[in-house]
Amino acid sequence: MPPVGPAWEIEGVTVHQSKRILVTGGAGFIGSHLCDALLAEGHSVTVFDNLTSGKRSNLGPERPSLAIIEGDVRSLCDRGSEIGEIDVIVHLAALISGYESLKSADEYFDVNVGGLLQVIQFAADRHIPRIVFASSSTVYGNRDGSPLAEDILPEPLTVYALTKLAGEHLLRMYGALHGFSHCSLRLFNVYGPRQAPDHPYANVTCKFSHAVANNLPVDLYGDGEQSRDFVYVGDVVSAFLAVVNGSERAIYNVGTGRAARINDLISELGAIAGTSLKVRQHEPWPNDIRSIRADTSRFEGEFGLRSEVALADGLARTVEFFRDGEACRS
Repeated sequence: MPPVGPAWEIEGVTVHQSKRILVTGGAGFIGSHLCDALLAEGHSVTVFDNLTSGKRSNLGPERPSLAIIEGDVRSLCDRGSEIGEIDVIVHLAALISGYESLKSADEYFDVNVGGLLQVIQFAADRHIPRIVFASSSTVYGNRDGSPLAEDILPEPLTVYALTKLAGEHLLRMYGALHGFSHCSLRLFNVYGPRQAPDHPYANVTCKFSHAVANNLPVDLYGDGEQSRDFVYVGDVVSAFLAVVNGSERAIYNVGTGRAARINDLISELGAIAGTSLKVRQHEPWPNDIRSIRADTSRFEGEFGLRSEVALADGLARTVEFFRDGEACRS
């Protein structure tokens, strides 16, 4: 299986002192890839995950520098005695479906906002100097396809998006109050190995790649002309690595700066499969975003990084992962 990353070009790489890092949601899709990379850089990692969507198997073999604690992020402060000294918190634990959030608003606020408040309280009690937060491009809402810069006024269309925007503001407010630095990464449409295709609200790249790997039809919601900024998980991991070592209080987009239509995705996957895909048409999702694309100039300008994994290559790696029976840690 091809390696995930690193997938960014880095000029003048700086070697950073190893840190003790707490990763909430670290057994999940993005979190497990990030933990692999942090461990490879020599950091000590503690994963806090309720293992409802994440898997222990995502984290591979036991390692002296990796600790795994099973728990709900809303109980983080109560479980603090099980966690050693921490230098940085990376907060990934969250419910993630925009459509589901419209039907389960209370639960989304409880987990996504309440969970972050626990992280903030834990950091304040321990005098932890830095929190890195996984935010979302969905805070921007429905736009015309122009590149979206971080200073554009957010217009969230789902409860999920609203919880992510609330998280950014909570970090700003409590960071000023308690003196910790913080960084919010607005992730665009992340894809790659270790996504869970059996989740009812799994994203389109995951669902389609799994279908192709298993010779199944794909389910298309809407006309397929919706466009997204699909960013490979290796690129996203490298963005997290860059900001873990920082001290700024900032918000950054993490995407490719390029948009692809869902129909383009179907064409790319058809080329990988060597045949046209069978498509089952459905009504569009409620409040579905029509078009979204990142302006990545702020992140590229400050860190000298740009995404490198092309959509065709990333999709091929993802399909291969599912063809391998999801047993290959990639």
